[in-house]
Amino acid sequence: MGTHDIDRIIRERVESRRFRIKDVDQLKTVDDVFNQYTIDALRELMNRRVVDEVYGPVAQGKEAKVIWAKAPDGTDIALKIFYTSTAQFIRGRYKYLLGDPRFTGVKITNTRKLIEYWCRKEFSNLGDAYNAGVRVPKPITFNRNILVMEFISYRGVSGVPAPLIKDAPPEDPESAYLTIIKYIEKAFILGRIIHADLSEFNIVNTGDELVIIDWGSAVKTNHPNAVEFLLRDIENINRYFNKELHVKTLDGKALLNALLRRYEYRGDVKSDEDGWLLINDKRIIDDLTNV
Repeated sequence: MGTHDIDRIIRERVESRRFRIKDVDQLKTVDDVFNQYTIDALRELMNRRVVDEVYGPVAQGKEAKVIWAKAPDGTDIALKIFYTSTAQFIRGRYKYLLGDPRFTGVKITNTRKLIEYWCRKEFSNLGDAYNAGVRVPKPITFNRNILVMEFISYRGVSGVPAPLIKDAPPEDPESAYLTIIKYIEKAFILGRIIHADLSEFNIVNTGDELVIIDWGSAVKTNHPNAVEFLLRDIENINRYFNKELHVKTLDGKALLNALLRRYEYRGDVKSDEDGWLLINDKRIIDDLTNV
């Protein structure tokens, strides 16, 4: 199926769900994620001229639904709307939120307040990763349970989301694997952040590049479980690329130890022309081979 066929199918599916500002209240009759609380949050974003038009959902998970929308300048944007009617995902998320020093002293009085903090946390995490040079959806803003960010499209086609790498593996698996290792290191060293839930289920393939999504579970490097989460990310990536794509991966424990050593470096951190961080003039793969 070609790009134009994909675009046509998506457009046919969502065109009937297109709304303008004046009929935003109709959204609650179209999709159950749009309860009154969410509609009020969306109206505020529209009044602030962040969102202009809303289309249909393009992805759905246990904690949120991603909606395709447009900004006033016509740019595609994504609205990640966290569910307020269920707290199924909350029980497994406490360890990520309550161990985060950014939320020390925060009083969470109800499920809705917790979801608002989770939305704020993902916005902050995206910003840390983006500023560190990791390819993630660029965060725009948030309001209540709605996170507004860059829409990651497939080959630049409007409204067509990039597929997960588990469904659309990269054409050059070896290069893709090293790219993800670069991103893990940049997030850890420059962003002081760990994804903590990294796998083939939250990396998308635009056809031109890989983008890491779903940063809600990410933790800062001073989180009490930081090393455990970092090792798990490495092992998940190694498992997928080795078993599914037959890439010869780096030793997970050696990679972890190299990251921890490089994290302690207090000099200038530069990058080479291929995007590798240079610490003591060495790439991390040089540190591994010289151990």
